[in-house]
Amino acid sequence: MTTPITRGELFRVTTAPAEARPLLWTLERYHNAIECGVLTTEDRVELLFGHLIPKMPTGEPHAVCLSQLYELSYDRFGKQYTYRAQDPVTLPNQSEPEPDFVIARRKVYGKAVGHPKQDDILLLVEISQKTLIYDRGDKLRSYALAGIAEYWIINLQHRQVEVHLDPDTTVGDYRRTTIYGEQEQFESPFGGSFTVLDLLPPSDQVITEE
Repeated sequence: MTTPITRGELFRVTTAPAEARPLLWTLERYHNAIECGVLTTEDRVELLFGHLIPKMPTGEPHAVCLSQLYELSYDRFGKQYTYRAQDPVTLPNQSEPEPDFVIARRKVYGKAVGHPKQDDILLLVEISQKTLIYDRGDKLRSYALAGIAEYWIINLQHRQVEVHLDPDTTVGDYRRTTIYGEQEQFESPFGGSFTVLDLLPPSDQVITEE
């Protein structure tokens, strides 16, 4: 049963015993908060393991990289798949993150079918400008536990791509991780051969330290 909540309830500060656990959000409660307008796009959060996590603003190099990734994918695959940029995916561990880029099986995602789920996702990409620890940590764990077969981290700071394959859904990690420098090529099990340089913004765009 769906239980409506108010913005006042969401942000109310209370004094709790030291042993009290933080509020964990279920997917149902999270969706209901969005439906009711308690959470809006202005709140800039995503759900991970039942916690609301703030999202970082998108910098210019990040935006350029995302645009290039979209164009490269569309040029290669056309309308064969659905492409989603910074939109939610629904995972079975009380998580609904908003990865930077997803290639999913082609269907109309919306009210009737919801967001893409783990079985729909063919490739998932995070672009790390200020979030490398998060993307290698909790994000990676949530994707591995869900069985996301191929996960890339495009590391803007070090101009490299980390390719994570063969998820271990028991421990929440990937059995195979390879890091490719900007002059290298790599083979994607899903998408074929890629050149790292094609996935990066121009080298004259300065990336500040994380």
